[in-house]
Amino acid sequence: MRRFLVFVACLGAALTASGCGTDDPAPAPVPSGSAAAGQPPTSATPEAKTADPPRSFDKSAPVALPPGALRSNVAGHVTSLFMTLRDRTGYIVTPTALNVVDVLTGQQKWTVPFERTPGDPYNQSGPFVNTTGPRPPAVGDKLVVAAVPVVIPEKGTTPGYVALSVIAADREKGTKVWQSETKVSDDQYADASNAVTEVVAVTDKAVIARYGRSDDHVTVALDPASGKTLWERKDYEAGSVHGDVVVGADFNVAENSSMVQATALDLATGGQKWTGAARSSAVVLVRADPALVVLTRTDYGSGDSSLLFLDPATGAEKRKVDGEDQFGPSSYGTCRHDERSVLVCDAGGVLTGYDAATAAPLWTLPDKAANRVAPSVTLAWHGAVYGKTGGGQPIVLDARTGKDLATDDVGLVPALVSEYAGIAAGENGESLAYPVKS
Repeated sequence: MRRFLVFVACLGAALTASGCGTDDPAPAPVPSGSAAAGQPPTSATPEAKTADPPRSFDKSAPVALPPGALRSNVAGHVTSLFMTLRDRTGYIVTPTALNVVDVLTGQQKWTVPFERTPGDPYNQSGPFVNTTGPRPPAVGDKLVVAAVPVVIPEKGTTPGYVALSVIAADREKGTKVWQSETKVSDDQYADASNAVTEVVAVTDKAVIARYGRSDDHVTVALDPASGKTLWERKDYEAGSVHGDVVVGADFNVAENSSMVQATALDLATGGQKWTGAARSSAVVLVRADPALVVLTRTDYGSGDSSLLFLDPATGAEKRKVDGEDQFGPSSYGTCRHDERSVLVCDAGGVLTGYDAATAAPLWTLPDKAANRVAPSVTLAWHGAVYGKTGGGQPIVLDARTGKDLATDDVGLVPALVSEYAGIAAGENGESLAYPVKS
């Protein structure tokens, strides 16, 4: 059985586009009407309505964002996210640059170009939709950090190779602080098309980044001040950080090379602490409260899926939820953390809210007794769950109770949200920001 891995972020699974490579890609475009790179907007910052969490959005005044912020399919559903939203600022990773924009004006605040040849220059363009590509940047208090695959060209008799490039920029100044490169493959003919790259966490002790493609899996820990390598582990992809513990999918399983397990490492040294989710064919780490390791797994023998809550210090199982019985291997579903206290999981059409720190179930939909059905969910944020009804109407639920929070005039089914704006795809698939109304 072929082993495989899929990671999801607290905002949901991000599907990206595959493409073909070139040695000389065009530079990332600057959005129309944007300020020059590194220059502040020429106009005064406009006043804006805020709500935390928002319950409705103004669809009459959409703001165009760079095309690389997201991707959507022919049905208009967002399938790819390449942007992290903080307040009114969007941090966008492309194969060639880190672009930062004010989402309420569309003006570019700054950009940091990446050195080296992109390993997958057209990943965010083209007609294909899959699960590959760079994940949205990680935004810390001081640094914005992104990860992309690059190709290091041959030099004389030294062959070229694929590397994981991690770029850190000063969040306020918009200047590059450092760029680190970690060799991924010794195969001089290897390429990085369809690779998944991600900065898993930015902490005071380490920046954790990962690369995954086919049988190449690498995690690296970097010094946040200098970008120097603290440790590196092959056949391993980090998924979440819990204080001084990193947890990820480990492909180096002695029992069977086709199996995957969860392995916890020391954040500073990379030393192994514990293993869990043994005898799995797939492991999916979920970003959630640091108090618990949350993952979904597929059993190697039966193909059954389950949701696990583990103690980050020991790996001990705190709660297990079995997935829906299906024919053949199955995945559990998608879980989203609201960045506060609730984890919302959608499995087989059943939507369940869990206390993110204790794993205690809080509510479940559908609820036949109350004549309530489960909406389709796109996002959870700050105590709110965003989605749409069976009839396609936007809706907001209370993340703690599962009750309807807003049903009229929501205006939008956002893929990203902050107290200033909701981000979604327009009718033609363009990236748009909609100001908060209430």
